[in-house]
Amino acid sequence: MLRQFVSSAALFLACCTQIFSTGCATFPHSPSSLPKHFPPQTVIVSLDTWHAMLAFPFPNISDDGRQEFEEWGYAERAWYVEGKTGIGGIFRALFWPTDGVVEVGRHTSIWAERTLQPPVNVFVFHLELEPYRQLRQFLESTLFSRTPLAQFGGSAFYPSARSYHVLHTCHQYAARALQAAGLPLTPALAFNRTMLGWQLNSLSPPSLVSSFTWN
Repeated sequence: MLRQFVSSAALFLACCTQIFSTGCATFPHSPSSLPKHFPPQTVIVSLDTWHAMLAFPFPNISDDGRQEFEEWGYAERAWYVEGKTGIGGIFRALFWPTDGVVEVGRHTSIWAERTLQPPVNVFVFHLELEPYRQLRQFLESTLFSRTPLAQFGGSAFYPSARSYHVLHTCHQYAARALQAAGLPLTPALAFNRTMLGWQLNSLSPPSLVSSFTWN
């Protein structure tokens, strides 16, 4: 019985790895593909091989003349904050609920430019004021506490109001945030980078401004 479970779990993990490594059908670009100036209520979604992040350009430029971004993401606390990674961490994250963390960072580049796990799909959205406010309100509601558990790499990690599990990962988190802004997404189906990317690619202007891939 145990052997059958382990075999099934291994097959599931292999399928997940194959799905996660599949990109969306967009064309390769470089960081220069991003707009030079961002209108108010801009949201930038970065999807690398494993992770999803939402970036919000600050209206003011940094002291050295570079654009700054506030980024939000979601992850498993044990993996990202406590360093409990490896095969055991994968099984833990997939098969039972664990504590989640909400990452809030301030950077002079978006996640797509910093990740070590390309290729990355990038989606640039422009929202009206009320949908943008609703998205930000949703993100704030995901914080269980305003006291960070850890701070490093320009980011603070806060305890999440919801647990992390296979049906509530960083991809569903991003999808739920965009859904709160009124975008027609189905978070339950956004269980990996490919499925979320397909949904985002199906959106159209004026909300979706552009989408592209960095290799």
